[in-house]
Amino acid sequence: MEYNNIFQPGNIGKCKTKNRIIMAPMGNINMADPIGRPLSKMIDYFTERAKGGTGILITGLIPVSQGIDPTVSEDNDTTYFPRIDSSSRTRLSGWRDLASAVHSYDSKIFIQLTAGLGRVGSPEVALKGKILKSASLNKNFYVPQLPHIPYTDMGIKKIVKSFGQSAVNAKVSGIDGVQLHGHEGYLMDQLTSAPWNRRKFGRYKNKFQFAIDVVHEIKERCGKDFPIIYRLDLTQALRESYGDEIFKNRFKGMERTIEEGLEMCKALAATGVDAFDVDKGCYDNWFYPHPPAYFDDIPYVEEMAGRLKAYFDKENIQSKVIAVGKMGNPSKAQEVLEKNWADFIMLGRPLLADPYWPQKVKEGRTKEIIHCIGDQEGCIQSFILGGHPCCTVNPYTGFEDTKKVEKASKVKNVAIIGAGPGGCEAAKILVHRGHKVTLYEKEDKAGGQLIAGSKPKIKHDVAKYIENLQYQMELLEKKGLKINYNNEVNVEELKGKYDVIICSNGLKPFIPNIEGSNNIKSIESRDFLNNNMELPQDVRKVTIVGGGIVGCEVGYALAHEKGIDVTIVEMLPNLMTGVVHANRSMLLWMMMGKGSPTGRKEDAIKEPITAYVASKVVKFSEGKVVIKANRKRTNPFTPWTTLVPENIHNPFDKKLDPNDVEDIAIDTDYVIFSTGGRANDTLYYKLLNENAANEIYCIGDAREPGRAWEAITSANEIARFI
Repeated sequence: MEYNNIFQPGNIGKCKTKNRIIMAPMGNINMADPIGRPLSKMIDYFTERAKGGTGILITGLIPVSQGIDPTVSEDNDTTYFPRIDSSSRTRLSGWRDLASAVHSYDSKIFIQLTAGLGRVGSPEVALKGKILKSASLNKNFYVPQLPHIPYTDMGIKKIVKSFGQSAVNAKVSGIDGVQLHGHEGYLMDQLTSAPWNRRKFGRYKNKFQFAIDVVHEIKERCGKDFPIIYRLDLTQALRESYGDEIFKNRFKGMERTIEEGLEMCKALAATGVDAFDVDKGCYDNWFYPHPPAYFDDIPYVEEMAGRLKAYFDKENIQSKVIAVGKMGNPSKAQEVLEKNWADFIMLGRPLLADPYWPQKVKEGRTKEIIHCIGDQEGCIQSFILGGHPCCTVNPYTGFEDTKKVEKASKVKNVAIIGAGPGGCEAAKILVHRGHKVTLYEKEDKAGGQLIAGSKPKIKHDVAKYIENLQYQMELLEKKGLKINYNNEVNVEELKGKYDVIICSNGLKPFIPNIEGSNNIKSIESRDFLNNNMELPQDVRKVTIVGGGIVGCEVGYALAHEKGIDVTIVEMLPNLMTGVVHANRSMLLWMMMGKGSPTGRKEDAIKEPITAYVASKVVKFSEGKVVIKANRKRTNPFTPWTTLVPENIHNPFDKKLDPNDVEDIAIDTDYVIFSTGGRANDTLYYKLLNENAANEIYCIGDAREPGRAWEAITSANEIARFI
């Protein structure tokens, strides 16, 4: 078998597992009831991955510090996290149901326990009068003006005891083991690493002590054979990410070095930790522990897991090593095991996109795998804004308990206009339900707006998803789907011929009317991408009007692939407003010339991109773009900070005076407009006006310009209803 290493049985401590695939912990926010008992939503979410063949499942983080860390609770002592820190039989019933369900499919389940959030917790509780706490006197990550006072040793010992109680509660509920959440800059990491633990006195000035105490407590309460995995950033990689000057000035020259990380793993292995999964980075370079689409496959597996594995082999340490970091490509996962960089592979978002990844790989059906596109809009941004984990390309993720596909009671004749991700999702569901479906597409292949978005080299994950989308349509054609490519259909061709018409025909680009537009060569960003990013001869300087995600991706692609001098002009106070933090911060990092898709500084762009925020283009002249820029505009390149959602009030924010501006003339040879688009809803309203079918729907960008997530979700909803 081509992927034989992946499907070898293994063990973590005394826990046997049927293969080497582990589901990474991803926060199960809002998947439990207000007291923290897992709901059917959470149980069915994990059961689906067990059905798909995953060997070990790990829950998202479960705080043990309720009542100690104020940031893990909501009003009236409710919680958006699942809970297991007390012996409430009401709560434990949910955990017993979860363990029983996944065990039915011979999967094991571990619970991820966390000390709490500390400096990366929500600042809202401070605005309600609660005192924020961390390992030392630290600034809040979201609102740096808010300080965190140090926990007392007594407070830390309470957390240690709570770890033990939570672990034994998990054990009696049927959970197979514990994963300790010691990475990424959360409270356990804050107590065990130099950037945040600057304690001079007491037991916990020793940076390893808290982790050692927790492991001792769990083994004492649960027995030495109860397995523990420790999740660790082998290094925060702050110097590597930002260079000596920023590292010294912003981070006080402190981080966990790889050598210290190896030493910590050795100490914890001697204490009883059975396995380690290691990555790099923290909240201040969040793109490392949450690698976006821009990274190449397995960007740091050899450097992190591979180094720890070699170290353990040299030191004759028996603890296992788990590799993590963009291993959704089966051949890369196999390579990691073949090269002995790790004993297990850990998949996160690939199992959200396709719960049946293990089964498909084992059966040699890799072309059928639905690939994660790395946008992180569903799996992360959703719960940041108050939702729960879901997935852009898999509308059932997080809805396994409610979304079901059933055969249609009445077969209908359906036309779908547009083979973008929404149109293809509708076609897939409708064919499976037994309807007669015709799909019209004006281009020669499926993909819609994503085709343009896949053109830059950094969008390789999207290109892979489009390949799979095209393959899915080919399979559906064998089951009766009719596809009319190169056909921009009109009302006359549709009227009276179908029971249902679904408009999924995209958007129309918007270009603002600016004085002097005839004086300069220009193009709209989607046209530029669809034209394979070709530039007129002698273009060396490009100005991009619009600093959203598309404008910034195009700007970086020009600098990275063509060596172009790029300037971006954005009207809002920040670049990429509303974009998930990991993707936004990585793109800023690369635009600064600090990093690259390989993760190596030597592959970074040579000249950083220039960006003006809170600025407006007012005029074009020969070789010039004239802008009015706010004099108090902020530095747009701060990837170590995040943008606070607009529903979170930050009293320390200062509004810019819109009249405090200066005129700046930018030298340029070419202008690319990345100023958004408007719904292409003309056909939809004509169809409604002509009463062209009994049922007429509009989805995706044709209804309202948005993301693939909204297009696929709405398409799925409608297709399951018809």
